[in-house]
Amino acid sequence: MKSSFVLISLMFLLGCASVPKSVDELRTAGKAKSSFCSNKSFNETVEIIERQLKNCFAHGKQDVYGGTSDTFIEKSQADSNLVTLASVAHVNWNRFYQTIVDVSSQRACPVFVEAYGMSSHWSKTTDLVQDWVKGNNLDKCD
Repeated sequence: MKSSFVLISLMFLLGCASVPKSVDELRTAGKAKSSFCSNKSFNETVEIIERQLKNCFAHGKQDVYGGTSDTFIEKSQADSNLVTLASVAHVNWNRFYQTIVDVSSQRACPVFVEAYGMSSHWSKTTDLVQDWVKGNNLDKCD
């Protein structure tokens, strides 16, 4: 339900505002940001977040008003110390990033998680990432 509302809203806004077309754009322009240290291992943290993002945002191809949409999770690993998970929407001819989560290893925090949302409306989702890693609210997406 939320994804349909988000996609329709975004299709409407595409003519009015620019949406993030890369993970770097979302990191720079994202309005919702949450960060924390995970007490789980690096791989376990990545697996939990990836599973939850897929459950919440990977809806595959769907017919929407005026065309089609495809929402999926993109995973990139720069090295063994950084994984980026991104919720990507491809609506008609527009491709944009809804939310991204960076999981990295740092000395001050063995597993550091940063979640970014494309607007302030995504703050509930970016805050929820920490709950998912703790094993809480696994049935919630926003």
